[in-house]
This record gives sequence, C-alpha cells and structure tokens, in this order.
Amino acid sequence: MIKALNYMNVNLVLLLILVLLRAMTSDARLSDSRCVASSCGNIQNIKKPFRLKSDPRGCGDLKKELVCEDDHTVWYLNHGRFYVQSINYSAGLIKLVDDGLQKDNCSSLPHHSLVWDNLVDVVYPSKSYYRVRKSYYNDYRSTLAIVNCSKPISSPLYISTGPCIKGSYSSNKLSNWNLYALIDPVASDVKDFCTISRWTWASADFEQTNSSSNYEQIHKNMTDGFFLSFYWRAFGKRQLTCFFDLYSIYTGQVCGSSYYSGKHRLATKFYGNFA
Repeated sequence: MIKALNYMNVNLVLLLILVLLRAMTSDARLSDSRCVASSCGNIQNIKKPFRLKSDPRGCGDLKKELVCEDDHTVWYLNHGRFYVQSINYSAGLIKLVDDGLQKDNCSSLPHHSLVWDNLVDVVYPSKSYYRVRKSYYNDYRSTLAIVNCSKPISSPLYISTGPCIKGSYSSNKLSNWNLYALIDPVASDVKDFCTISRWTWASADFEQTNSSSNYEQIHKNMTDGFFLSFYWRAFGKRQLTCFFDLYSIYTGQVCGSSYYSGKHRLATKFYGNFA
C-alpha cells in the first residue's frame, strides 16, 4: 500500500513538472509571437537581445534597450548617449559613436567616456577578429584621449588638434590651454601640466593607416565609431587588473577583476591572476 502511494506521488510530481514545462513553453511561444523585429532610422532589424523602448514587455533585454530619437537609434550606455551605427547579430557586434562627434565638424569632441568595469554585465571586450561566413570583422579598438595642457608640447605622442580647434580651451578664460590628442596613452604619457579632458574608442589601426599624426584623420576615425560585443565568449583568463589612469583614480575604480583579452593602454601594465 505504501509503495503504491509512493508510486502515485512520483507520478503526480512528474505530471506536475510536465504541465509546468508545457505552460512555460506556451508562454515562450506567445512571447516570441509578440516580439517582432523593430526598426528606427537606418537600423532596420532590432531584435533580441536588443529591444526598442516601445517594444512589448518581455521582448529583449532591458539592459540593452535602445531608444528611437529623431529617426536615430540611440543607446544610453553607462550614463552616456551613443548613436547606433549598425548591429551584426551573426558576429555579435554593435557599432556605436559618441553623440558629441559630428562628421563634418572636426572641432566636435566626445561627450562621454566609457569604463569597462561598468559595462561587463551588458557588453564585453571583443577579440581582434571575428569570422562570419568566411568574412573577418577587424576590430582594432584604440583609446583616443583628449588632454588639456597649460603650455605647448613638442612631442610625437601629442597630436595638435589645430586647425580644427583653435584658441583657449578652458573654463578659466584667463588661461590659455592647449588641446592635444593621444592615441592609446599610458599614465606616464600624461605630463604633469596636462589633464585628461575626455576620451573615446575607435575601431581603427592607426599604425597601418599612418594617420596618427593627422588630427583631422583621427577625428574621422572617432566619428566612424567603435565595436562592442554583446554575446558572451571566452575571451581569456579572469585577472585582477590595476588601472592608474586619472579617471580610474578619480572614481576609485583603480583595481578590479576583468576578462583581459587585449591591451588596455590607458592603464599601467600590471596584471595578476585572479582566483
């Protein structure tokens, strides 16, 4: 009798599990039927894992919610505002550009600076190459820093922003500041009389294009945007990385664990295994 009851209980549990699985499958199918691809401007196929703010609830990832503003697809990422240039679902890449940069105005500057520690649960560091249908997506990501210096500098590392940006650049109008661009700087590259004003990323190989001494070309590369990966991959060992750039020190995010897969030139090279 006891064995029979136990057998019935097991069957009831299995039946309950089957009913729940069927209900979950039905809900998923219903949700998928409501989640059709959206479009905004030149981005015609917005779908999971992304979503538009106007999409039905449950469609896409809220952390990857995009907004359609004046026929532009916008992503508010890490308190910054970025225009979406393209989304490649096969490669898992999204291309962004800072909303402060204008293609026909080389005096325009980026408004926002992204920090990996605040992005790792949304997007991920991307490898140099992605092979999709026998095509390679070359993803050089350089850091471009704009620095204010209280006096002129003669150095190949410091690319003058003139003739794009002329005159004083400071909230203190009595000071005549000089504005320079630095490509993939380390902390020791920044002079004591200079401060990092802002930076952005660019998916460009400045060494191969020989454009590192021409600010107009550098600005063009900035306006071309940069790629981020939105699908998780095994990018490398989890390590403890200590950054010594001014922004990390200012925000208190000097050391932290991250998946290291390439060069972080804005940081002093100090890496250790993280258990």
